[in-house]
Amino acid sequence: MLIKDLGEERLIKYLSKRFTQRHPRLIKAIGDDASVTVQRGGWALLSTTDVLIEGVHFKKGRTPAYLLGKKALAISLSDIAAMGGNPLFYLVSIAVPPDTPVRFLTDVYRGMYERAKKCGAFLAGGNTARLPGRIVIETTVIGEAQKNRVVYRAGAKKGDMIFLTGAAGDSALGLLELKRRDKGALKGPFKKLALRHLDPEPRLEAGAALGAQGLISSMIDVSDGVLLDLKRLCAASGVSAAIDIACLPISKEFKRYEAQRRRSFATLALIGGEDYELLFTARPENEARVMRAASGLKLRITKIGAITGGPRTRVKVFGADGKAVKTKSSGYLHFRPPLRAMT
Repeated sequence: MLIKDLGEERLIKYLSKRFTQRHPRLIKAIGDDASVTVQRGGWALLSTTDVLIEGVHFKKGRTPAYLLGKKALAISLSDIAAMGGNPLFYLVSIAVPPDTPVRFLTDVYRGMYERAKKCGAFLAGGNTARLPGRIVIETTVIGEAQKNRVVYRAGAKKGDMIFLTGAAGDSALGLLELKRRDKGALKGPFKKLALRHLDPEPRLEAGAALGAQGLISSMIDVSDGVLLDLKRLCAASGVSAAIDIACLPISKEFKRYEAQRRRSFATLALIGGEDYELLFTARPENEARVMRAASGLKLRITKIGAITGGPRTRVKVFGADGKAVKTKSSGYLHFRPPLRAMT
């Protein structure tokens, strides 16, 4: 059996089932945005790791080294945000061809340093290696949160409202523009969309604030698209959900892009990946407090649907006319299995 026959989700379950071990200080291992381990004094340690591979996650010709470094760290910081935590330290392992200019590596690390300085994280170590032909950057972030305030994907219940921070689909449109114009997209009329793809902002302040106030029941960051990541949250919680595609928050740049191209990109707001916004649930009685928190954070938070119950976990999407919306894709998966993949 090949990895492509198994698929990304089943591959993770396969490895987790066989190699995850129990430990009294390990609260959560594989299956959420970050692992959770107990520390002394009622605090939990959060650990997460991500990788960016040239030719898979980025192309060197359209990605400035400084922004590549910022993004490499941002995607791991976003996982800490999704658990309601604060970052402490980060480690970097990077493999590059031997003829890579030192300036390129310096700019990558400078990007990570600038991103880390903004949130108070410190470089704690890492590794470098020779890899002919491509660049691979792996970032590991260690964070913390009060044990009783860690927010998990599991926790959503029937009747909960579903919320999304920021705007949906900007990163996907930014990638379209980068594919069309390469680095020229960073100087064009849709520079903000390109930067949303190359320089995402992890919602650390929002995640920590919402978690600390105990307002939310579950949370996940949107790395692979609203629809797919909502399905993951529902699967972890054992519930189903319904969302209104007309309620998805769209930026002014997104609308301007649609107007110029004279076509709708609404589906990208639903399935486009790498926005790194926070998707979370809260009880209806907490909605007003969530919105007050949004005002205090000066961050757009939008209600996009509701949890409809379980145990059969599925997500229904409805249009402005109330009719069900069907999409050809749920979002991005590294190993997309064929329809008859093994279970």
